[in-house]
Amino acid sequence: MIQASAKRLIRALNINYVRRLNTEQLDRSTEDPVQLPPFTEEQRVQILKVVNATSIEQLLSYDITKARANKLHKWKSRNGPLRELNDIFHVEGFGLKATTKFYKSLLEPSSSRSSQNEKPIRVAPFITPTIDEQQRQSISSSVSVRIGVTSISWARLELPRKQDIPCVLTHWQHHDINDKKLHLGELVRRCLYVAHQIPHADCYILESPQMAQASSNPGSIDQQNVNIQKAQITAMLSYALRARASPEDIRTNLFYLRRFLTARLFNHLVGTERVSSEDTILGMMRTYYNMNEQPADGKQSNLSNQVQFSSNLRSMYSNIERYQREMLGQAFLLNLAFVRLVLLQDPSSIASVSRSSKKLPCTDQEVD
Repeated sequence: MIQASAKRLIRALNINYVRRLNTEQLDRSTEDPVQLPPFTEEQRVQILKVVNATSIEQLLSYDITKARANKLHKWKSRNGPLRELNDIFHVEGFGLKATTKFYKSLLEPSSSRSSQNEKPIRVAPFITPTIDEQQRQSISSSVSVRIGVTSISWARLELPRKQDIPCVLTHWQHHDINDKKLHLGELVRRCLYVAHQIPHADCYILESPQMAQASSNPGSIDQQNVNIQKAQITAMLSYALRARASPEDIRTNLFYLRRFLTARLFNHLVGTERVSSEDTILGMMRTYYNMNEQPADGKQSNLSNQVQFSSNLRSMYSNIERYQREMLGQAFLLNLAFVRLVLLQDPSSIASVSRSSKKLPCTDQEVD
């Protein structure tokens, strides 16, 4: 008796569910169809002609994804060409928004369509934070700061106004700290002195500091003190240089260039260690625009990504200690890398550091 009552109840529930489902489907079928924007008869004929006669490869030149183009092609293979514009709604993935964009792109001239489809060349994120186009074009001078364990070096470049004029190195200086374990108060005093010596410019560049990583072998206490002091110097100088920007200007004047980017650009990286930059610097100093000579063919080339060294700076560089030359060289090349990759966007320089087959190493060989 109980089983019979339960069966009748289940049967009644199933019947009610089927009736409700049929009612909902009937309601949906009687709703107003999706309305496309109004198209003229000429536009309707043009859209149907392009949709029905165009291959998948040609369709991709319009505003349609590859997945939708494939589904549209398969639907036409089974059901024949579209006869009305609304027929496309029978194809999976085509709603009102996607269809409207697609149909409108079919009516656009080929010249405007090709210009819209052109995508800007993507380059690696060379700096942090990013720089907008307006600020990039407004920068006419830059100062790079290279922070070592016991020294700080900086170089200032003036950018040229014409392609046949090289950049000008206006300031080039090195400052020794001479102690790896300074008290914080003394370190602040020295950093303030260095910040006062660094010349003003439109922007300032540091190399991105190494991120702190957990390690089961953190090294000796002396090495930890060295890393902490270097991080403190970087933080204090970053603050001092960032504070030079106008309070009304929300854009930053301080950028961090990706680590090892300079070494890769100038081929100074062997494994995970940097090699000396001295030969590269001397080679730049010997160019004809630094030796008051003209090229043999008499032609002027694009010199905007090259650098003019004054005689007093060349003399200073040759008379200082070798480790000081190395720090000065790294500071100078850091600035030049920023100019070529970011400010001038030199295609050959970007290509030399953007090859996917070469990856930046994760460790660094610092120069004291």
